[in-house]
Amino acid sequence: MKTLTALFFAVFTLVISSFSHAQAKKRFNGKPIEAGLTFGASNYMGDLSPSVALGESHLMGGLICRFNYSDFLTFRGNAVFGQISGNDKNYNDDAFRNRRNLNFKSNIVEFSAIAEWNIFGYEETTRGLPSSPFLFLGLGLYKFNPKSKFQYLEGRNDASGVAIHNAQLKVFDNQWIELQTLSTEAQETTKYNERKRYLLTQLSIPIGVGFKKQFNDFWAWGIELGMRKTFTDYLDDVSIDFVDDQIVAGANGYLAGAMKDRGPELNDPTTGLPYEKFFNGEPRGSMKGKDWYMFLNFTITRKIVGGKAVCFQF
Repeated sequence: MKTLTALFFAVFTLVISSFSHAQAKKRFNGKPIEAGLTFGASNYMGDLSPSVALGESHLMGGLICRFNYSDFLTFRGNAVFGQISGNDKNYNDDAFRNRRNLNFKSNIVEFSAIAEWNIFGYEETTRGLPSSPFLFLGLGLYKFNPKSKFQYLEGRNDASGVAIHNAQLKVFDNQWIELQTLSTEAQETTKYNERKRYLLTQLSIPIGVGFKKQFNDFWAWGIELGMRKTFTDYLDDVSIDFVDDQIVAGANGYLAGAMKDRGPELNDPTTGLPYEKFFNGEPRGSMKGKDWYMFLNFTITRKIVGGKAVCFQF
């Protein structure tokens, strides 16, 4: 993914630079602006989904506004809402994931500014109304908040005969619990104070490819696939390693201790077999890469300000 991102950045920079050289080019008179809707599907890749899990796709939607600076360059703003999720149970053939048994969901609210390079030029020709594939690159500001559903295990004991869940936790049964404030990887505890809680509002870099076509004098449609490079490994609240129950629960309560390790929920009372406990320092996630989220979406826009294209010579 890093190689693909670097290649995309290089190509996008090259085409934007070549676009700006001093030669005849078209600019629109009247500053044509389009506004409309976008809708489609959202997904994510991270510790709980190393590849795109189609079953974890969710609806997304939002608003879009485009400013067609020229035939080849368009600027746009997005305001979108989506959801992402992941679940170890999607990977039944992976023993580690089956034992870890983590899951999450999070809403995503994103505001972004994006530049589109229209590869063939977005202008009316003898063949008809404007259409073109395009590449895009931008900067986004997004908010997320990972949650997981708590399952209270009443009357279930661990291998030493101690109750798996404290009775005080029964009130949280079947509730979606916000994970960031629980510090499930012992962030900002006395022993692990160097581990800071992740921020819930962060920057992303939208990159992707699409196609758009105007189908009459005012309306246009498009489709695009956009990846969002993030700078966090915590979209799913999973990144480093497991920490002793006493440290996590001691700092943030019994609920934090229960949410950091969901393995107890696999304990089958009909067999009496205890779950295989994770110990301090065992991997909980991987720090090899940051998380990604993505949108596959359609757009429908209407020209709200416009004019005919005129030529300027340089």
